[in-house]
Amino acid sequence: MNQNDPHPFDNDRWRQVAGLAFDALEALINRVRTFFITGVILLVPAVVTLFIIFQLFLFADGFLGESISRAMGYRMPGLGLIVTFLLFVVAGAVGQNVLGKRLWRWFEYSLENLPVVRSLYVGIKQVSDVLFQQRKSEFRRVVLVEYPRRDLWMIGFVTSEQATWYATAHFTGRQMVSVFIPTTPNPTSGFLILVDRTQVIDTPLGIEEAMKLVISGGLVQTTPIPHHAGTPDEFTIPH
Repeated sequence: MNQNDPHPFDNDRWRQVAGLAFDALEALINRVRTFFITGVILLVPAVVTLFIIFQLFLFADGFLGESISRAMGYRMPGLGLIVTFLLFVVAGAVGQNVLGKRLWRWFEYSLENLPVVRSLYVGIKQVSDVLFQQRKSEFRRVVLVEYPRRDLWMIGFVTSEQATWYATAHFTGRQMVSVFIPTTPNPTSGFLILVDRTQVIDTPLGIEEAMKLVISGGLVQTTPIPHHAGTPDEFTIPH
């Protein structure tokens, strides 16, 4: 053996050291990647929420803040938000008494008789009624619907258990429910279907859990739906 050749033990030792270093580097990269993904999952919702709140603050503060600041001669941050809040409180207090209700009904009647304003006002009012009024129980029932073909099930939200808009001879004697089918990942869009009451399966999911499933495309798992034996005809929506 030539004296200049490295000893076999030295080659094996360096290979082992290099392998250990490579494994340690790979483990470090994987851990950093895990930390990064965890940080994104934790911070993105919080950052987006704070950003939206900040934008809402700027909008509410600028709603009346600019006019008040010009009248006062100097700018006071948050003053427009306070005045806007007080304006809503005063409007709500006035709307609770008899005279205020009569004045508001007259104001609504005037808006509903304007050709262009009517469609815009009625649409916004319907959305506002759904979001803010105390009629939320109709929209908190999560069901499974066999749609659009057999053995293919979709998550739906019952919007009306006594739909009246389907009154035709074809549905005589049948109890139909209106079900909103949301789309993934944007549940604000979707479509409305009319389903026989006996063809929907009630689920233990709450509205928030179902929304998480829809938005995440099934990635966010919730409480498992218990197995039901039998056909969908055996399940009805409880009152």
